[in-house]
Amino acid sequence: MFLGSVSVSHAQVILTKADSLFKARQYTQSFKLYENIYESGRYSPAMLLKMAYIQEGLGHVSKSIYYLQRYHQVTNDEQTLKKIEQLADKNKLEGFASSDQAFFRNTLKKYKSQISIALVAITLFALALVVYQKRKQQDRPLVAGFVLLFFLAVLFAQVNYSTDLHQGIVSGSATYLMSGPSAGASVVAIIGEGHQLNVTGEKDIWLRVQWMNQEAFVKKDKLLFVAM
Repeated sequence: MFLGSVSVSHAQVILTKADSLFKARQYTQSFKLYENIYESGRYSPAMLLKMAYIQEGLGHVSKSIYYLQRYHQVTNDEQTLKKIEQLADKNKLEGFASSDQAFFRNTLKKYKSQISIALVAITLFALALVVYQKRKQQDRPLVAGFVLLFFLAVLFAQVNYSTDLHQGIVSGSATYLMSGPSAGASVVAIIGEGHQLNVTGEKDIWLRVQWMNQEAFVKKDKLLFVAM
């Protein structure tokens, strides 16, 4: 992966130095080097874990969770979800599903295409069965009809339900949630870093989010996103 001007050999030299600093417990210095590598697009799962560890130690829970989410995205390691859940519980953070819920959602997302194909196949089979029973002059193909309606409903929900729910982690220690997309709007809440918000829309520099079952707006630069 290459997204910057850092060459493979140069990135390896920086990584070696960063790992050396990490082993020497010079975490702040090592993180700066890791961050340079990350921004260039060259990183490993192990590096992401180290970055999460450093940020947790520095008390930056939002960035720690961010790098854990990136690690999970790369490795699909279930234990990472449990670690995120523990951090959320420890810091009383809102917006995080339990590790089981997160695993279920990620599984649906991972196999969305296969599930859709299977549902379409079952729905077509049920439709063919209904047609067949009608041609055989069976008065009420109730069972096949119910099966058809059921799988049509499941297919509709599966196609229209977004498993790629857009979410962002609050990065600021005192982030203002506003009632409208304007600095002049009334304040809904002032929240600390680490909370995760569901994003439902955007307008200019503002994002429409959900907070405690209430709609609010927050500036885009106040959230961290895991690129999909």
